[in-house]
Amino acid sequence: MSGRNVVLYAFQRTSNVRRGRRPVPAGVNRIGVTASRKIRGAVKRNRVKRLLRESCRLLEPELITGYDFILMMKDADPLPEFVQVQKEMTSLFKRAGMLRAGEAL
Repeated sequence: MSGRNVVLYAFQRTSNVRRGRRPVPAGVNRIGVTASRKIRGAVKRNRVKRLLRESCRLLEPELITGYDFILMMKDADPLPEFVQVQKEMTSLFKRAGMLRAGEAL
């Protein structure tokens, strides 16, 4: 799913996924965060990744478990505010059907 600034990839995890020697528990989500090199400057890219991680952390209790998510920020100039990123991520997770029913922010 793609929004104005954020791209969301969601993959349902199979039961035999391992992290090292231990299997990944079924009741957790794994989240990967990346920012395009088109966002010039390491400071801006790190800021964007912090925004994505924090937005996802706040949405975590409402997300359906057992998925792997990849979040990517597109080229954004100027950088979006936290509230904009939060709203866009909520919208993307709703469109993907990843929010639990009846629990919208």
